Amino acid sequence: MFQKPRERKLKPPPPVYERALALAARRMRSEHDLRKKLLGEGYEADAVDASLTRLKEIYLLDDNKMAHSLGRQYKDRGNRFITQKLKEKGIGAEEHAAALEELPDEFERALAAGEKKLKSLKNLEARAAAQKLYQHLALRGFGGSIIQKVVRQLTTGVEIED
Repeated sequence: MFQKPRERKLKPPPPVYERALALAARRMRSEHDLRKKLLGEGYEADAVDASLTRLKEIYLLDDNKMAHSLGRQYKDRGNRFITQKLKEKGIGAEEHAAALEELPDEFERALAAGEKKLKSLKNLEARAAAQKLYQHLALRGFGGSIIQKVVRQLTTGVEIED
């Protein structure tokens, strides 16, 4: 009546370089992410470091490229948000600056995001729309002073000078 469950044959884990290569080929990862993943799978730290060095040599692992990619992915967000994402990936401060330099000015990005959001708020009274707009931009990681300028400009139509 009852069948015994089949015993699974445990495969030995692949060599660390092959595993690192497979993970790096699957999606773009930072060096920090890949190191953490491989160490979490039980590979030796020295072997992981050697594998990561080899992946950098063949350009499959590049934190600078990763930072620029994340910057482009979140180009409609504020500098705080992008910086936080880069920190989560373990990307260094040099790459942060380079990725943010590539993007348009933060005020311009906030203005574009605000204009887009304002279209959905046109049925609200001016004060409520301004509050919703402020909240929306804050959640997208823009700084308070930039948000105030954008909200003032979009709700009153007057450009604010620095």
